[in-house]
Amino acid sequence: MNAQEQTSVRPRRGWLWVLVAMIVAIAITVPLAVLEHQRKTAVLIGDSLTAESAPSISVYLQARGYSVYPEAISGSGLLDTEVDWLARGREFIAQYNPNVVTVEFIGDFGFLGTPPGVQGNTPTFYRYWAAAAQELENILTSRGAQVYWVIGPPVENPALQTTITNLDYIYEHLHAPNTASGTPLLINVTPALTEPGGKYTEYLPGPGGGAPIQVRTPDGIHLSMYGVAIFGRAIAEGIH
Repeated sequence: MNAQEQTSVRPRRGWLWVLVAMIVAIAITVPLAVLEHQRKTAVLIGDSLTAESAPSISVYLQARGYSVYPEAISGSGLLDTEVDWLARGREFIAQYNPNVVTVEFIGDFGFLGTPPGVQGNTPTFYRYWAAAAQELENILTSRGAQVYWVIGPPVENPALQTTITNLDYIYEHLHAPNTASGTPLLINVTPALTEPGGKYTEYLPGPGGGAPIQVRTPDGIHLSMYGVAIFGRAIAEGIH
């Protein structure tokens, strides 16, 4: 899904920005003097959801002492032929030597080139995607980085939701070379962006149970300004 212009209820646009700023400000509790002695590095990999949320994620992680390098590409997926995520992963490890890498891909396919003989949502598609995900995990953990795979968020379109569910299963069953159990590190953003039970919703209650605020754009995929703030916080809080 190509990045689309984020849409929100226009009369609320001004105060939504204020609200987002307040949420972010509340998260910044680490003294700057401490940060200088505890600087860590995080790389953000993914598609348009990470690309649009990178500023929010960065603010939360910077408050915890991270230097953050967003490297997401809208419309991209692990099987792109115009974007080689395995090669890029090697470059990120060599360039940044990160402590943490987040990986978020909901299944974009065909926007940036397709491998010969592969069609979306077929057994071959999932087999190739699983192999690419495992190889990326091996590359990103090669110098000891903690690699977190993002689970969710649900989307409105049933066909795309099936893809996301299948890919989440793949991520959950990767082999993590640098964890004691061999199970991968995961960040499930679903509870933060859905109704109870994980059901997709375009609106969620505001802070403190206030009036509903739009969290997803009308395309049923992307995030509103408030949704970006929630997504960013969920990612940051999922990193331990």
